[in-house]
Amino acid sequence: MRAEMSQQPEVLGGLADRFAMISSQVSALAEAMGRVVGVAFLARGSSDHAALLGRYAIEHQSGLPTCLVAPSIATAYRRAPEQFKGWLLVALSQSGQTPEIVDIAGRYATCGASVIAVTNAPASPLARIAHRTIDLTAGPEQAVPATKTVTSQMLAVLAIASGLGPGGLTAADAAQLPGHVSGILANSESIERTAERLTEHHQIAVVGRGPCYPAALETALKLQETTRIMAHGFSTADFRHGPIATCGPGSRAVLLAGSGPADDDTRALRSELTRRAVQVNLIGTRTSTDAGWPVLGHMGECLLATVRGQQLALATASLLGINPDQPAGLNKVTLTH
Repeated sequence: MRAEMSQQPEVLGGLADRFAMISSQVSALAEAMGRVVGVAFLARGSSDHAALLGRYAIEHQSGLPTCLVAPSIATAYRRAPEQFKGWLLVALSQSGQTPEIVDIAGRYATCGASVIAVTNAPASPLARIAHRTIDLTAGPEQAVPATKTVTSQMLAVLAIASGLGPGGLTAADAAQLPGHVSGILANSESIERTAERLTEHHQIAVVGRGPCYPAALETALKLQETTRIMAHGFSTADFRHGPIATCGPGSRAVLLAGSGPADDDTRALRSELTRRAVQVNLIGTRTSTDAGWPVLGHMGECLLATVRGQQLALATASLLGINPDQPAGLNKVTLTH
């Protein structure tokens, strides 16, 4: 896991070099469709979190409706997606071989959707049925907790969003991300001090809003996979609607807050939780420690928050004496149907 995390600047650099080309290919596909009705995302696990970032970016930039596909509607309830003609389906699978993802992508294509595959396996079954494939070129990923494929998927969906509407991440912005990630990876001491405060807790809330919400979900998943801690990721707004009631003395919360318009709400949550005697760690662009990331002013900050979450999970696992590469009961490829 540590080695693969360290490869992220190189992987993101290669993808950033192709950012403009990917955006152009998506634009060409959309033009060939005549009119894009909406964009659906199909994913599981960490890929689902990259998909959520894609939804934020596309809705913000283009105004197109988006959705996350519920796989069981097709596989268990046998409902064909006839109403998705004219939609783009972005299917994300690091291996490109999860049976239900491949199956459902094929059903959408049969019903008239155009499929974009985002995968680290360009010769995979998913790639073979797609109209366009974005190859992450991340190289082999052996640790069960996905790291470099997640952040590269996030950059890929931002490139897709760029191809569907202006005002989002640019190729120049993308080119700067590898350097920022390198800087974060070089500074792990502050996040290790945060990890020391997590080891005594078995339930942790990880909270963020806007582009930090996918990062919060991914950070919670990484903590679950690597440490056996029951971490839960929440939207700041949803957290206020109920889960905050479970927080009190001895509880632990990790807040992720960047420089976007939704992040002040997360920072405001800190004082509310402190009044409840919750132990709070704020990680982001405006903190009293250096356990954050630089102000970018765009959704690429989600990648930086995600890398911080990876560091947090790895450091916590190390302190607990757990091997993060071999989580109990998990496999690298989960063959859901």
